[in-house]
Amino acid sequence: MRIVEILKPTLRLTPSYLEFIEEMRLKGEVIWEGMAPSAEEDLEEFVARLNWEEVHSRPGLVPKSTYWGVIDGAKVVGRIVLRHHLNEKLRELGGNIGYEVRPSARRCGVAKEMLRKLLETPKAKEIGRLLLTCSPSNEASNKLILASGGILEKTAYVAAWERDTNYYWIDLRDTK
Repeated sequence: MRIVEILKPTLRLTPSYLEFIEEMRLKGEVIWEGMAPSAEEDLEEFVARLNWEEVHSRPGLVPKSTYWGVIDGAKVVGRIVLRHHLNEKLRELGGNIGYEVRPSARRCGVAKEMLRKLLETPKAKEIGRLLLTCSPSNEASNKLILASGGILEKTAYVAAWERDTNYYWIDLRDTK
């Protein structure tokens, strides 16, 4: 695997990021609200919004740090988001950390590197105890979270998604 960096969104990386989104869309995967530019945003506004959301939040959302997983300084192979606190909706589904990997870059350690680097950020350490959620059937994410220090708290049914969800906590408070 080539080295994966996590970088703040930039206009320069946006074409590659949009290719990543399109690859997910062609596979029929969920493109979460706010993950792609809205119809009203040009690319500069999109990047500015992603970076603005680190300090501010839109109604019903929480501040979050967005990073793009990048190889060779130019190809976006993933996205990872650190939500700075939890609201009721995120406690049920989503947690503090969410990530996606470009379909053609899966099974190459991209998510592992993005998560490792995110957990080393000052903001993640400041939050200290981080919730991650995933479907019990998502074998790759379950293995990744466990390998990253996640402790399974429970599995519960989420009516809004009509599925069970695993709830893991990664505690950074005792790490040096």
